[in-house]
Amino acid sequence: MRSELEQIPGIGPDMARHLMDIGYTTIASLKGQDPEEIYLRDCAHQRHEVDRCVLYVYRLAVHYADNDGILPEGKADWWNWKG
Repeated sequence: MRSELEQIPGIGPDMARHLMDIGYTTIASLKGQDPEEIYLRDCAHQRHEVDRCVLYVYRLAVHYADNDGILPEGKADWWNWKG
């Protein structure tokens, strides 16, 4: 069964599982969250430093959640959230 998190660009089954494993099970659960904190929780859960690209995905995901699915022009891909 597909997670609702997979509606977010850049979130596939694997990334959805990362989020669900650390307590973010819905798009609403990402609202108001700090992407850096989500990343650090993921690293702690995985027991190793996760690739920093994952942080960029979390930045996109939180923005998506905070803005009812609206992303800025040119920011629909996770790699556009590097800085």
